[in-house]
Amino acid sequence: STGDFVGAGVKATVQVIPKGWSQLFVLSAGTGINKGLMQWGDRMLKFTGKLRTDNRFLDDIHGKIGFWTDNGGFYHYSIGDNASLGKNYEEVLPKVKEYHDELGVPFGHWQFDSWFYPKDGKVSPGGGGGAVTNWTALDSVFPSGMAAIQEKLGVPMVMHNRQWSPRSDYIHNLSYAWYSSEKAAVPEDPPAFFDWFFKQQEGWGLGMYEQDWMCTEYDEVSAIQANITMGDLWLYGMAKGAADSGRTVQYCMPYSHEILSAAALPAVTNARATDDYFHGVDQWSVGHTAMYYWALNILPFKDGFYSSSLPQVGGQTVGPETSPDRETIMATLSCAMVGPMDGIYLLNKTRVMATCNAAGVVLKPDRPVTATDEGFRRGDSARPVFATESLVRGWGQISYVFASNTGEIVPGDLNLAPSNSYVVYNWYSGELSSLANLTGHVQVGYEGHAYIVVTPVVQGWALVGEVDKYVTASEVRVVGIAPGKAGPAAVLKGVKGETVRFCAAPVATMALECHSVEFPWDGEQRVLFGAREVV
Repeated sequence: STGDFVGAGVKATVQVIPKGWSQLFVLSAGTGINKGLMQWGDRMLKFTGKLRTDNRFLDDIHGKIGFWTDNGGFYHYSIGDNASLGKNYEEVLPKVKEYHDELGVPFGHWQFDSWFYPKDGKVSPGGGGGAVTNWTALDSVFPSGMAAIQEKLGVPMVMHNRQWSPRSDYIHNLSYAWYSSEKAAVPEDPPAFFDWFFKQQEGWGLGMYEQDWMCTEYDEVSAIQANITMGDLWLYGMAKGAADSGRTVQYCMPYSHEILSAAALPAVTNARATDDYFHGVDQWSVGHTAMYYWALNILPFKDGFYSSSLPQVGGQTVGPETSPDRETIMATLSCAMVGPMDGIYLLNKTRVMATCNAAGVVLKPDRPVTATDEGFRRGDSARPVFATESLVRGWGQISYVFASNTGEIVPGDLNLAPSNSYVVYNWYSGELSSLANLTGHVQVGYEGHAYIVVTPVVQGWALVGEVDKYVTASEVRVVGIAPGKAGPAAVLKGVKGETVRFCAAPVATMALECHSVEFPWDGEQRVLFGAREVV
């Protein structure tokens, strides 16, 4: 394709096209960039028959904060240098969980990366290297096996896998035929193989299968490129096997066409939308890829991260992370999993708990954060502005807008005109101002980026919400808002023992009025503003 010509067709590597095979092209038009992509995605899903479902809170893996051991994190091929904690992962990880529990951070799932299973070669610092020979625990990692470590951790698991080795036990010891190359292999009958494969993890707690290095699998195995149906069959077999066993799938390092294939696979609920942590300059920047993924009903996962700015001495990556707020905000606004990766005694509880309620349920917006149409019009890709929102029943849309390394946010980023009908809350400074005064510069926070909440004015009040959380008016927290005698009345949800600080302001004074609401049990509480009363 060029600036004057768009071309598409069958890839030149294809050698086999079955009789009756056909190809369909869709030219989709829509209004605006974000809406246009969503309209394209709706057409794609209609064609494939995949329903647009809300997977944000599908289970505890999707909906709760989790502890990850991915590339760039403390426990990626490292158990630290504190010998008193143990000599292997089996001894160390339960102590890490005990630390989390004592700290009061209720992780609802864990992730194991490629360090737990045997491979046919060494792994480089960037994570590349050997292919999997047997997807089970190394004796040096979990001597008692996978079911034993699950008994100790007791949470649902995300587990990483990479490309299959041409020297794997599955090729040598099972009857399934394989297409093999020097560095990778795929089964010739993926549905049959994955149907068997996903029955082998009894007792592991496996809830989500993470297929990484998808690009390597595709590039290395010529049969996927030579047979026009083999690539789709590989992905279909994987997804069906996972779904039939009650699990979901995460894609990692996929090509664009593999994401397109997932438009027909409900089991593929999410895909990594950034580089590996600490291995890319802008690995936090999820908003552009999110537009593509979300159009196809795939949650855009921002990779794991360090929640603390302290050096993580003893871990695979020492850091330090200089922008932990940016990492945490992007993970929260992605609507996918939120996965801190700090070492023991290094987790920042305040920052992690700003993502969720007291039970660990992530306070998510209604959709993943995406780059704004206005940002595309400005052509300023180096300094993107990302936005998303929560629709609050009885009040309207409350928006969350992030700008990295700049405070350049304008009403156009929300498709609004300058107006006194909206109020801007600066999440860092706590200042309130009219949207009419948002002329292009917002005071940045201590990390050098800006994060604001934009809320409509209703009957002279501006509802800001839970100011101690990154998403201040998530549906997890806010049931709805109704007019009160002196100000709005908010109905909030909470869990037993939780205290929620919820705020609004009369626009006449722009003075924030906050109430602390205690929940003696799981349920709802009503907050009245203006009357200084909590019911």
